[in-house]
Amino acid sequence: MNYKDTLLIPNTLFEMKANLTEKEPQIQLEWLRTNVVVTRYQHNKKQQPFILHDGPPYANGDLHVGHALNKILKDFIVRYHNQKGDYSPWICGWDTHGLPIETAVVKSGIDRKTTPPVTFRQICRKYALEQIDKQIVQFSRLGLFTDFRNRYVTLDLEYELEQLRLFQTMVQKELIYRQLKPIYWSPSSESALAEAEIEYAELSAPSIYVTFTVATGNKIIAPGTKIVIWTTTPWTIPMNQLLAVGPDIVYVEILVEGVKYLVAKALLEQLQTVIGWEDVKILQEVTGHNLVGIRAKHPLYDRDSIVVVGSHVTTEAGTGIVHTAPGFGEDDYYLGRANNVPIFAPLDDEGKYTSEVGDEQLTNVFYENANKMIGERLAQNDALLKLKFIKHKHPIDWRTKKPVIYRATAQWFVSIEKIKPTLLTEIKKAQWNPQWAAKRMETMIENRYDWCISRQRLWGVPIIAFYDENNVPQFSSELIDHVIKLFQTAKTTDIWFEWTADELLPPAYQNRHWRKEQDIMDVWFDSGVSNLAVTKTHQLSHPVAVYLEGIDQFRGWFNSSLITSVVATGHAPYQIVLSHGFANDEKGRKMSKSLGNVISPLAITTEYGADILRMWVAAVDYRDDVKIGPDILKQIVEAYRKIRNTLRFLLANLTDFNPTTDLREDLAEVDWYVLHLAQEFQQKVNQSYEEFNFSNVYMLINNFVTTTLSKFYLDFTKDILYIEAAQNPRRRAVQTTLYYLYRILSDILKPIIPHTIEESHKFITYPHQTSSVHLEENFVFNVPINLELVAKWEQVLKLRDDVNKELESQRDQKAIKKSLACQLTIALKPPYAKLATIADLHQIFIVSEIIFTTDHTNLTEYETSYLAAQEKVGFKCQRCWMIYDVLNDENNEICDRCFNVLLAKNVR
Repeated sequence: MNYKDTLLIPNTLFEMKANLTEKEPQIQLEWLRTNVVVTRYQHNKKQQPFILHDGPPYANGDLHVGHALNKILKDFIVRYHNQKGDYSPWICGWDTHGLPIETAVVKSGIDRKTTPPVTFRQICRKYALEQIDKQIVQFSRLGLFTDFRNRYVTLDLEYELEQLRLFQTMVQKELIYRQLKPIYWSPSSESALAEAEIEYAELSAPSIYVTFTVATGNKIIAPGTKIVIWTTTPWTIPMNQLLAVGPDIVYVEILVEGVKYLVAKALLEQLQTVIGWEDVKILQEVTGHNLVGIRAKHPLYDRDSIVVVGSHVTTEAGTGIVHTAPGFGEDDYYLGRANNVPIFAPLDDEGKYTSEVGDEQLTNVFYENANKMIGERLAQNDALLKLKFIKHKHPIDWRTKKPVIYRATAQWFVSIEKIKPTLLTEIKKAQWNPQWAAKRMETMIENRYDWCISRQRLWGVPIIAFYDENNVPQFSSELIDHVIKLFQTAKTTDIWFEWTADELLPPAYQNRHWRKEQDIMDVWFDSGVSNLAVTKTHQLSHPVAVYLEGIDQFRGWFNSSLITSVVATGHAPYQIVLSHGFANDEKGRKMSKSLGNVISPLAITTEYGADILRMWVAAVDYRDDVKIGPDILKQIVEAYRKIRNTLRFLLANLTDFNPTTDLREDLAEVDWYVLHLAQEFQQKVNQSYEEFNFSNVYMLINNFVTTTLSKFYLDFTKDILYIEAAQNPRRRAVQTTLYYLYRILSDILKPIIPHTIEESHKFITYPHQTSSVHLEENFVFNVPINLELVAKWEQVLKLRDDVNKELESQRDQKAIKKSLACQLTIALKPPYAKLATIADLHQIFIVSEIIFTTDHTNLTEYETSYLAAQEKVGFKCQRCWMIYDVLNDENNEICDRCFNVLLAKNVR
């Protein structure tokens, strides 16, 4: 007889092979067809809100792994809170204005300067919307719990109007001003940049030491002495207007080969080495404040440069005397203003000298190309002491990756100083994770100057301002309100770029020869408004619960959102701020095409499935930079396989189990203990979800699946599930336990691997079951905690560990083969003596027999007991494979237990 046919072999259509790449798209289509996301949102709408506000990715290009990391982390949060019962709608957004889209359009063959402005803007709009559609397809493959039909886009009119209303509020609060100031200027972008748009790179620069000969001295320094300056921007020498000295710095007039020079005393030794001075004689010492008012001849032109005091001057490098061009540096600018020097900045938007420079050779020359020309002319004039090239960190445009300069231009600013105390207070009120992030944000705000919000582009939200006949900016709340109403009527902001100033002005202001502002708003202003626009449009609570973005957003979106919210509401837009690192390759290198180490999230979902990518996100500590690559993904696949096989085991052994009729209350102690562990596991996991500690969720899941289930409970209960009769009370008790374990595990895994849990949901039935697992309420199961029972079974597990060590030792010595065919002799140590009374302990330890003794002679000592494992001498049951002293009288192939099971089935 084939006794295998009499066993209750596990049976389920939930496949061992995942086939995620085929199944997930079908599951996602079903979610869309049945409107699962919106249904869940509506179900929770009257419950406590928990709003995650989505930072808008830029609508340009394919997704990279960083996008996937960001969105999947957000998805964990949103899914967890929705299944918990919170009202947690996720409104995804896109940033759609600005330079990258303009650049992409220009690269397609459109000439920005000859194309009519409105036509150009419409092309940009079309491109942006196409990019959003493309990214939605890619984001959807990740299985995100959002309704992409209900999204926010910064180019939408209602969004733009909310942005302009905030600008109006800023005007009302006197936070907006226009002024000529040096700001970061990108010649490659032909636009002003904010601090958030600046990166730094090691670049080579010409380092020159230049002399300015004193023309008008004083009682201490006579004409003819050469004042020495040092600069790494020779191209700014034509714009030099001042020479700055430190008021308390000690300077020395020296004699070198018959020529007098003036430098800082503290830097003299260093200068001797760099310039190559050999025979140096100090003539006199003088402090900086005694040099003020000296006039030195410009080394290139027939004009003077005046010596002034500058508090920023140090002796850390250079000569201690700072070449000052007020049109091209922040300290220089303020020094020029303090000394009533007109700001001189003869450089156009492309970085070329204008005719205003007064030098025909330089007019129309790109500033970097002028370095060599200026160096040669300084040398011809005997004003160049030394030239060498050095490498130093230089600001670059984070989009074009090309150098930026400080350039004085008239720009629009938001005054940060006026609201800085409130900003700093609100930072302290928010929770920051990691904790160091709070200090980082504080430092950024403390050191932040006023926010330059104007950009010299076409594709963006216009700055509503006019210039009167005297070129004075006019931007009253009345004017802004009038134009906003025009935009509402026209249903577009494009009219700003098409209509004349008179057509845009109220009647009382027309026919005055006013002109309109041409600049648009900084894209960080656009995205920074999202917290106000989205919460208002969707009637969500403000501040929102959480922001989650990359660490680069401390200078970007976290920053601009804080400013806009404080201006509009007086408080921060967020209660909790989370940040994540960047995704690098397995060696920790930044991904780049040149290294060939770029991994596309779509390539991962195509090869492995979205749930594998999602498990990787859960596994890493996102608060730091994370690594991903083929070997790492293989480890994730293996971890996923263990989880899937565990789910399959549970489902396969619940096929004949109906929770409505088969649930048992008379569970064994070991069942209650495992359910206690499950409840403890559930509580720890939920706590980790609440703390956004997803790597801990991942670790807890792996430990529970591997240790508690696979290596313990699911292992020994096979003897009950397969061998006993279907209706056997003990078997039904184990199935009851498995059912509870499945429900708990399903809830915990839903946010991490939603496709897999949706699939498994189709292979189990229970009361009040919904069509989608993501519409289910969390399964509530409270195990009454019996501390004595817990302590007892913790001892059992310790004894089991020792038993496994003994079995492994005997297996290594070839004394035994399978544990099931073994006999254990155990002499328990006093603290563990009560374990001898546990019925069926041999079944839990998966051996054929346990003999308890008090004599530990010839037994091996362990922490809990003295042990010996040996093969049991006896007869093997052909059905359950245990070894018995005797088999059944009527059927000597099987044991009494198996005989009775078959007898009940009328099988002999």
